[in-house]
Amino acid sequence: MKVTGLQIYWMIAIMDLGMSLIMTLSPGLQAAKQDVWLSILVSGGIVLTVTLLVTNVANLYPGQTLIQSSQAILGKFVGSIVIVIYMVQWYTIIPIVIRQFNDLVEILLLPATPKLAIMLIMIALVVYVTYASGIEGIARCSEVLGPIIIIMVLLVLVASAKNINMKNLLPIYADSGAMAIIKGSLAPASYLGHAVEYLMLAAFLSIPTRKGPPYAYWAVITSVFFVLISVIVTVASIGVNLSPKMWYPFFEMTRKITLWGFLENFDPLTVVIWISSVFIKLAIYLFITAYGTAQFLRIKNWRILIWFIAPVMIAFALFPQNVVEATANYLLNYWVPVALPVNMLGLPLLLLIVGKIKQRKQQSAGKSE
Repeated sequence: MKVTGLQIYWMIAIMDLGMSLIMTLSPGLQAAKQDVWLSILVSGGIVLTVTLLVTNVANLYPGQTLIQSSQAILGKFVGSIVIVIYMVQWYTIIPIVIRQFNDLVEILLLPATPKLAIMLIMIALVVYVTYASGIEGIARCSEVLGPIIIIMVLLVLVASAKNINMKNLLPIYADSGAMAIIKGSLAPASYLGHAVEYLMLAAFLSIPTRKGPPYAYWAVITSVFFVLISVIVTVASIGVNLSPKMWYPFFEMTRKITLWGFLENFDPLTVVIWISSVFIKLAIYLFITAYGTAQFLRIKNWRILIWFIAPVMIAFALFPQNVVEATANYLLNYWVPVALPVNMLGLPLLLLIVGKIKQRKQQSAGKSE
């Protein structure tokens, strides 16, 4: 299975962009208020650091996944602990994304539809593309859906231009301060930090691994740019008094759009962005989870694990009682305080430092011989 650099770009960009637009604006607004755009800039710096770390780690052992390289760098025992920590991330994010998808569709579009029916439709599509063609099929879907998502975001932003009131962005910094801005950056950074999956995806590059990092960087830059512009337009359109109280401010902004007195109801554009992003994100995580678990447990046919993972993930997605448990609790109790500092920053930094030291020792030993 091989993917191109451009496909890596689209996969990372889609994972970062769609979910960040819908899910992380409210936590940022609640913390930083009208200065949430400054929080997005800070989060951009954080995720670029994540990208710097993971691309350098991937370059240490070209052609190897995280499962292989972590054990090569840290040894079998410590490397296995690192793998388990990442697997916790993979196995917990899938049911949460499924449930977040269900909650948005149920609340905004299909309130009378059973939860299980909505989840089964999405997971069936994800299982099909993952089982049938693996990462190659997912990458091709990303190439098709990525430009569509960008166009839809641009249409929403352009159509919202007449509702913008730049006074809603004032005063700058005075009402929040540095700590509030930093706090407001953590949730967006955690959702924009999916470049960490480059540690698994880089092994499938059809080009030399050292040529892969620019695609990851540009994917992150693209995502941060569109989230930044979207945040500015959302706050300028809705205002800082109302938007922090909404679950989905970006979605609600589209409901205010009216063009020429008769064009309105732009909600479907946001739905296309959301569903396409969820589909790609779930497919990538299902592949990474199945493939990574198979490598770790030395199972030759990784596709067999899909039939175990998919139903288990649906069962876990039914556990949360409401949207607060599915979204806010997971975000605030695990994704921000654990996944962001440990999985996205700490462990890649550890792998990079130890890997560099190990390589230098090997090079020195080779020269002395």
